[in-house]
Formats: sequence, structure tokens, C-alpha cells
Amino acid sequence: MKVIGLFVHVLCHFHQITCTKKPKEFPMAAETSVRTDSGPLTPALAQQIAGDTSAIVGFNILITDAHGTVLGSGDTSRVGSFHEASLDVIRTRESATHSASQARTLQGVKPGVTLPILLNGHAVGTVGITGSPQQVTRFGLMVERQTEILLHQASLLRSTLQRERELEDLVRGILEFDPLTTEPAALLNQANDQGIDLTASRVAVAVHLPDPTAAPATSTEWLPRALILLRESFPSRQTIAVSIAANRYVVFAHPAPDGLAGTVTQAWHCVEQFRTHLGSAVEIGIGSQAAGPEQLRTAYEEAIDSLHLGRRLTRRSVTTIDEVRIEQLLSGIGLRARQRYTAAVAAPLVALGDWSNVRDTVIAWCESGFSLVGAARRLHIHRNTLIHRLERIEQLQGWTERTGAAYLALYLACKTNEFDAGQPPAVG
Repeated sequence: MKVIGLFVHVLCHFHQITCTKKPKEFPMAAETSVRTDSGPLTPALAQQIAGDTSAIVGFNILITDAHGTVLGSGDTSRVGSFHEASLDVIRTRESATHSASQARTLQGVKPGVTLPILLNGHAVGTVGITGSPQQVTRFGLMVERQTEILLHQASLLRSTLQRERELEDLVRGILEFDPLTTEPAALLNQANDQGIDLTASRVAVAVHLPDPTAAPATSTEWLPRALILLRESFPSRQTIAVSIAANRYVVFAHPAPDGLAGTVTQAWHCVEQFRTHLGSAVEIGIGSQAAGPEQLRTAYEEAIDSLHLGRRLTRRSVTTIDEVRIEQLLSGIGLRARQRYTAAVAAPLVALGDWSNVRDTVIAWCESGFSLVGAARRLHIHRNTLIHRLERIEQLQGWTERTGAAYLALYLACKTNEFDAGQPPAVG
């Protein structure tokens, strides 16, 4: 049981080390771990297994690669030496015992048992235990099996992380796509190699996690919990979701069956999942639906705009670009220009002491489709009060008749002032 517990500990430790080696920002850093032709059987992992297991069972454990080179040993002086008995074990994939007399005829071999380490049917190395064959064989079979299990998990982990890097590279290519310097076919082929059709429509989603420490990978999860929750919230094999920084994620979501409303529902479900499982808030901006590298890049830029504008204006966890189209347009105009426009169009109203009430009245009147009932309900005032306010606004503006064009210009002035978060408009 101690040996089994040890390998669970080693596996968990291996997961934690690997999953926390992500860079803080895009792009992904190149992998720096030592590689051998035995795949996940790296010297660091072999030494950890051999050293910890030797301390538990009381016999020296050594692990070799497929060429008989000792990668790890409880007796560290043997690391890097040649273990001749491993060659036959690798070739036959059968265990072998060696008495003292037999061991003396073989280079680097001591009495004990040597067993093959199999991964996907191939011998990738051996595990050896020093001691009387009658004593150590029973430990050998257990160590061999637990090592194979660990390497299988490590192989799956490496495959998973490689897949993540490929997805991140693909998304980076989309976000940096420039049709003047890059051919769309290159990204389309890169995506096809990963089983992804970039010509299919997707909705761009930008996700910000205010607390980046809230969603690390755990010992039983190879990916950050936030990324897992995102993929569960936008469920489709064609959805692309990756991490681009410690607290930022990109999702190109497969459209929900009921369109944008369905995607918004999925986003709110995601907010609830983060609150329930991580105890953390999350901010989500949703762009438009798009297909192809160039359109997807533009849609993601919209998602980023909706994320930032939602944080500033709606103060809701989920904001769509359609909710902030006017503000998106205004954000492209300088502050001084916005203030000049408000002053030019609404100067008589700005000078009033109740400018904020006037502004809210105009916005409600226009956004309700010029409906007295709708606007009064939105403002929580009586219909006759609204009529009185509108008449006063039109009188101060010097209008001889009520026109949609005049109210549209005034509406934009009010929205501009509202967008500037209460900054006093420049007058005169």
C-alpha cells in the first residue's frame, strides 16, 4: 500500500509541476523539459520514482531508458551508467533475474530482478531492483506496474498539453491575422490538421477573470479549472476555448441552436458556474458571429470592446456588442470632440440645473420608440409629467415642431455625455 500511495503522490506532483509551467502572458513559452526517445520517461521523472521508491521498499531501485542507460536510481552514483541486463529485457519484453554470479558477468548489473516498462505495447525502459531475486521479485512486479501506469498518465498529459499549445497557436494566428501579410489558407490548413473547420460560423467571446489565482489546475485536473468550466459552458466539439494570459480567455463558441440569445444564456450559466465552483466573479463580452480568420479576428475585437464597455457602463457580468454599439462608436471619438458635440447640440439644456433628468428623459423617450407609455414607465413618472418635460425640452431647444431627426441629434448628445461617466460637458 505504501508503494501505491507513493505513486499517487508522484503522479499528483508531476501534474502540478507540469500544469503550472505556463507563461503569464501570450505566447506560450517553448517546452524546456529534457526529452528522451522514451517519451515521458524523462531523467527527472525516473529519478523521482527511483529515489522515492527506494526509500519506501528498502531496496535500491533503478530505472533505465530503452538503451540501458540508467536514468534514475536510489543510488545516485549509478545514474548515467550502463545496465547491460536491460538490453535483453528490452528486446524480449520479459523480466529477468540475476544471481550474484550472473551479475558479475554483466556490465553495471547487481543481483536482483529487471523488468520491462511497457507503454502502448512498446518497451521504453526497464526497472531494476537490487537484492536477492527471491526477496525483491514481489516488489518488482508492483513497481513495474505502477511505473507503467504513471508513464501512461504522463503520456496522456503530454498529449493534452501539446493539444493545448496547438490550439493556442491557432488562436494567436487568428488574433494576429492580417490579410495583407498572411494567406487565410495557411490558418485554415493549420485548423484542419486539428480537426477544426474555421469556415464554420462561431461567436467570439472574451472572458476576464478578475482573480487569476481562483482557477489553478488541481492534482486531478491537467488544465486550469476556469478553462474546464468555459468548455463545459459552451459545449460543442467545434468550440475553441484557450487561455491567453493568467486571467484572460478567448472563446470562439459554436452558435447555440437559438442564436445569440442562446449564447447569452450559456454565458450567464458560465457566470454561475464560476461563482459556484470557484467562488469567483467573471466578466464576459460577446462579439458578433463570424467565420474565417479575418472575420473572427474582427468579432473578437468586438468582444473585447463589449467586455470593456460593459464593465464601464452596464456593470453586468455579460455584455453583448449589440448593447453597446453606440458607445463603441463614441469610444473612437476623442473626449474633447465628444464634449464639443454635446455642448453644440444641447447647450440650452446643459445650462439647466437638472441636466441629468433632462438627459435621462431624452434617452428614455428615444429608446422606447417615442412611446409616451413606454418612456413614462421606464422613468417611473406619470404620462402627463413626461409630456410636460418634453414640451419644456422642445421650447428650450427652440424647436417649432417635434421631429425624429432633431431628437436623434439630441439623443446622441445625451448618450455622449452619459458615456463620459458624468464628466461636465464643455460649454461655450
